[in-house]
Amino acid sequence: MAKPSTKQASAKVSKTNVAAPAAPIAPAAQGPAQDGGQLTIADLQALASVIDVAVRRGAFGASEVTEVGAVFDKLNKFLTIIAQQKAAEEARVAEDAAKAGV
Repeated sequence: MAKPSTKQASAKVSKTNVAAPAAPIAPAAQGPAQDGGQLTIADLQALASVIDVAVRRGAFGASEVTEVGAVFDKLNKFLTIIAQQKAAEEARVAEDAAKAGV
């Protein structure tokens, strides 16, 4: 029985919008022992990049790509919401500064 090619399956995930840049993100300066093991937004962006690269390189079997893609989509949606909230907060701060005459 022929197995679907990993390339075909990975194309399904690769077509999603990516909030994180395609290039790998440099790791944070602090290691897990220094930051208490907490995840940061930069860590999540790096994870999204790792998933994207792994899928494009065929690291997952065809039957696994659907699950990986679902997790990637959830992560990407979360990162998009965080980016929108950050942009709204920055706009609010700029507007407050403009009103204050700074």
